[in-house]
Amino acid sequence: MGESSNRSAYGDPEARRRQTLDAAAALLDEGGYTALTIRSVAKRAGISVGLIYQYFVDKHDLFITLLNESQVESRSFVAALPRDQGVAALLAQIMPEAARQWGRVGRFAATWRDIEGEERARRESIHEVRRTAKEYNDTFHAALREAAAAEGQALRRDPAVLPFVLSTVQGVSDTIVHRWAPELDPAELIEFTSVSLSRTITVPAGAPEHGE
Repeated sequence: MGESSNRSAYGDPEARRRQTLDAAAALLDEGGYTALTIRSVAKRAGISVGLIYQYFVDKHDLFITLLNESQVESRSFVAALPRDQGVAALLAQIMPEAARQWGRVGRFAATWRDIEGEERARRESIHEVRRTAKEYNDTFHAALREAAAAEGQALRRDPAVLPFVLSTVQGVSDTIVHRWAPELDPAELIEFTSVSLSRTITVPAGAPEHGE
């Protein structure tokens, strides 16, 4: 980062905070959660260690802020999407953004949970992450219902539907980010998954489901 950028952020607390978060995200991308230290973030951001502690308690606080930010952005993205083209089209729009957010922060969450352990659960900030995760899930679920209704369908009345969709989207995101299927164009994977998910989780509106 250039000297002029550092000078412009020096007198702007929000700019310094953003600069710190961007540096943390870059380090995560390069070396994972274990590469995230306050000292390395300070060096990457071009600011002092002491200055970072004015905004964040420790590296856990940095990571959880990025994770929370990712969930808020994801919720806003889904909320703004059109529903009138149906479930498959909705999913096809969600997955590229989900892959971007997974590559930026989400893929490191498991490592973070393992390293922080019980200390993580005691943090007040974890409650905020749980709240924004629930808001994202609720928004996603509502979007799926509305998209299904737009094409004369309904979501299956099964509590496994949303977890199934979320885990599938996460799996596709991980495949894209880590290039687990290099022979396959990500757009083709997204299209196939979107259509397959739509067929699996919807039924004609008003039709009885299995067991009814």
